[in-house]
Amino acid sequence: MLSPAARHKQRVLARLAAEKAPAGGMAAARPKAGPEASAYELLLAQLGSHLAQLKDIQSVEGKIARKTVLIDAYDAHVDATLAAGVQTGKAVQDEIVSTMMLWRFDIGDFERGLDLAEHVLRFALAMPQNIQRTAPTVVAEEIAEAALAADRDGKEFPLALIDRAAQLVEGFDMPDQVRAKLFKARGRSLLHVHARLTAHPETSPAGGPVAALSEALAAFRRALALDRNAGVKKDIERLAARVPADAPAGETGD
Repeated sequence: MLSPAARHKQRVLARLAAEKAPAGGMAAARPKAGPEASAYELLLAQLGSHLAQLKDIQSVEGKIARKTVLIDAYDAHVDATLAAGVQTGKAVQDEIVSTMMLWRFDIGDFERGLDLAEHVLRFALAMPQNIQRTAPTVVAEEIAEAALAADRDGKEFPLALIDRAAQLVEGFDMPDQVRAKLFKARGRSLLHVHARLTAHPETSPAGGPVAALSEALAAFRRALALDRNAGVKKDIERLAARVPADAPAGETGD
């Protein structure tokens, strides 16, 4: 773990790099000279070594466990970079940040991953060279896949994370099938919300269970409109018989 002085230095270097970028929203090329460039190159070399370690691990579980250990080495840089983006409204390209976004999703730290995704998408950071998907597609698909996997295990994935991911990628181009998957995930999450609210009526807001079903139905219908093979037709059939045609959408809880 870095000392407070070392973390302060990271913040100074990150802000210095960002301030050298021209205004305009999209991330600029990284500075090739100066202390901020030298510090970044050292950290990038460390990342290369860590990626080589991961490549030697065949087990997916083993890779995830290793990433959980390695990821802390990049937190100070990531924190400083995100703060610099907020403070200056500018950024430079950063393969470390985009890689750590992927690692956060891989280890199941979705809230932190979406914090990084907000920076990546805001400044159009490039994805690592070995990733063929665009950043918006990665964000939508990683959250959707995680939510659907939780659903298959009978678990409730936080609706707030799905909605945050949807908000972050709104307006970005991506395959319709990927966006459909995110709507499908939202529908399945809302079914868990409905079950939870129904099981605890004493804490359920008025109309909450019906609103959850209504929103789920709308999400499934949107998924089907985007992808006829989204796998939601039976969900729609079941919910259409249960949700009144004039049912309002309302508060569904977290």
